[in-house]
Amino acid sequence: MAAEAGLAFVLGAGWFVLLSLLVGTSAFSSRAVLAVTVILLDVAVVWMLARLTGIGYAVAVGVAGVVALDWYCIPPIHSADVPNAENGLALGAYLVAGTLLGQLAASARRRAEESEREVRVLAEEQAALRRVATLVAVESAPEDVFASVTEEVGRLLGIDLTTLLRYESDGSATVVAAWSREGRRPTLGSRWHLDSGTVASRVWDTGRPQRVVDYAELGGAFTEALRSLGVRSSAGSPVVVEGALWGVMIGASLAEEPIAEGTELQLGEFTQLTGAAVANAESRGELTASRARLVASSDEARQRIERDLHDGVQQRLVSLALDVGRAESMTQPEQLPLRDELSSLRDGLVGVVDELREVAQGIHPAILTEGGLRPALATLARRSPVPVDLDVRGGDRLPEPVEVGLYYVASEALTNAIKHARATHVVVDLQLDSTVAELQVSDDGVGGADMRAGSGLVGLSDRVHALGGTIEVRSPAGRGTRLDAHIPLTSASVPAADQNS
Repeated sequence: MAAEAGLAFVLGAGWFVLLSLLVGTSAFSSRAVLAVTVILLDVAVVWMLARLTGIGYAVAVGVAGVVALDWYCIPPIHSADVPNAENGLALGAYLVAGTLLGQLAASARRRAEESEREVRVLAEEQAALRRVATLVAVESAPEDVFASVTEEVGRLLGIDLTTLLRYESDGSATVVAAWSREGRRPTLGSRWHLDSGTVASRVWDTGRPQRVVDYAELGGAFTEALRSLGVRSSAGSPVVVEGALWGVMIGASLAEEPIAEGTELQLGEFTQLTGAAVANAESRGELTASRARLVASSDEARQRIERDLHDGVQQRLVSLALDVGRAESMTQPEQLPLRDELSSLRDGLVGVVDELREVAQGIHPAILTEGGLRPALATLARRSPVPVDLDVRGGDRLPEPVEVGLYYVASEALTNAIKHARATHVVVDLQLDSTVAELQVSDDGVGGADMRAGSGLVGLSDRVHALGGTIEVRSPAGRGTRLDAHIPLTSASVPAADQNS
């Protein structure tokens, strides 16, 4: 600051001297021409200095130019000779005042630029936090949130490498997300022992933000891996989920200068959102697993009841009907009333068997287990009292949980259309491929179905979500109902219900 002020004073004094020499040449026809020349020169030099060196020097030189204009062009006019002591003191005071004004202007401009820069950084930080918060709010996959957080942190804070680690129960840490400005980063899913002295180890020990300014003296496999990536210093902030330490967000610098102080505190804003994303993901995972267990248990109970009815009660009724038939054949011709009673009893038992078979089929149709979804839906459509257009395209046999889920979604939707929507026509469309099953059931009924009203649609929603899918119901009043179910056929979603069954 003092050096800048001294240089500004020298430039101002020099400019006054140059203008004095110009006046001394006596090359001007009048004072008016001299005044215009001084003004034009002063404006040009001030503009140039402001553009090239800054406002502090420009103000000092501009004041010197104004003093020269007053000194030589505005009465009382002074000579271009060397000023005496009294005049020199006045000129010096003017130049000092110009220098101070220039420094004040430069300082004010610097503060304004710094304030503007801070506002811009704050706005960028808030925008980054909003983007991450949006991912958390829409319940994006955890890996998407983790990747977004690490990238946003790296770009916003100007960090060379950002890594999100999840602590394991054995004291190690797993890389769940990483971003690098130069492309070199730790391998996702790699697991590392927490070397003593590293940021990850210090956060694990203390549960607080930490900073390491030099990795040169540290040892261990993880430290060597970091050094191979060029890491020289780093800072980290803990990720806390429901009050427990879950992991750590680490920002690393590849430069010789240590990572900026306070970086670990800046990371804290993002680690809070990361913790929220983890908590949401774990809650969704627990809910999905719970739904899968309930659905699988319900399906097991249905199958067991169907087997018991088919192998036990139904067979016993068939046997009784045969016994009644034999008794009927043993009656004498004169026992006509008894024969009629036995015949009526046999017909009643046969009717009960048929009704029981229908009930058993409704609980869990054997054709679904034996033939798969296509013939099971065809049977469902054929037995419907209203016309059903069925279209099943593509696909082979699906995993049993998916086939059962789709069957009951179609069955419940068809039942709702008949009993509640008073539909006269239903369309069932099922599209199968190697990655997804898409079921659409639409009718021309009265509409007005609402999944939030606690109807059977809630159970269908639970069943579909337990398989990792989604379900949507559109039912405007008076315009029919359309149900769309979307179930991904992935190893992550299908066995969830299967292995819990």
